[in-house]
Amino acid sequence: MPKFSDISLNKLATCHPDLITLFNEVIKYFDCIILEGHRGMDAQEKAVAEGKSKLHWPHGKHNAMPSLAVDAAPYDTLLKVDWKDINRFYYFAGHVMGIADILFAEGKITHKLRYGGDWNKNTQVKDENFKDLGHFEIIL
Repeated sequence: MPKFSDISLNKLATCHPDLITLFNEVIKYFDCIILEGHRGMDAQEKAVAEGKSKLHWPHGKHNAMPSLAVDAAPYDTLLKVDWKDINRFYYFAGHVMGIADILFAEGKITHKLRYGGDWNKNTQVKDENFKDLGHFEIIL
């Protein structure tokens, strides 16, 4: 069974308890890496400058403590992240969002989530202008 590295666990530990619960369940079924949880001011402004975020500090959900957002990526069969394999990211997101819905229905998490590949939650991924395919955030 896959498990998180210490680096991933440390990043996940900066997140809201619902995200911790969710990704501790996700890792049982889908090998992945936690890329980022809480993001400080310098990291947030760098993400904006690189086009990875549209929100300046302190307006991003990564900027809260604990973080209300997490960035995660699926591993491929060689235990690498293939950033060009967009279909794998969507497949992974389907698993994450499905597990999140189950955990919410069971009362194991208290918030619903939004996915960075479907910001408006209409289940149509082709209508998004800004795609952040590894991003999952709590809806308050």
